[in-house]
Amino acid sequence: MAFQVDRSPFDPESGFEYYICFKPPVEVDGDEVQSRISIEAAISLSETGDVADLSFLLPKACRNDYALSYLKRDPNAACVENRVFIALPGLNGDAVFNAPATLELDQSGRIVAIEINGCIPKTSTFNPAHA
Repeated sequence: MAFQVDRSPFDPESGFEYYICFKPPVEVDGDEVQSRISIEAAISLSETGDVADLSFLLPKACRNDYALSYLKRDPNAACVENRVFIALPGLNGDAVFNAPATLELDQSGRIVAIEINGCIPKTSTFNPAHA
């Protein structure tokens, strides 16, 4: 089962935003999100801006098999010592960085999606040359 990945258009101020749904499309109702938890995700992007893989630390409330039930259905997702690793098939990452993210949980407490916000590397050492 492949996860559904949606990407926003590029914004020069905030970069890309991604929404990765772990729930199978036939089971998505649209109003299933009951709670959200802010986290930080490490993501690897391809040269075209697609998410190649990502990793995040599970919040304490999600450290159980039931919360991970949608993730555990996919062979490209693994949980090792409370850290989730997801590789999206067919993509290779060229850049890796941390980004703010939000886990979305359904009424039963299962992780149904992750929203990755503002994926643009921030640097304070780069100063463009002015002519």
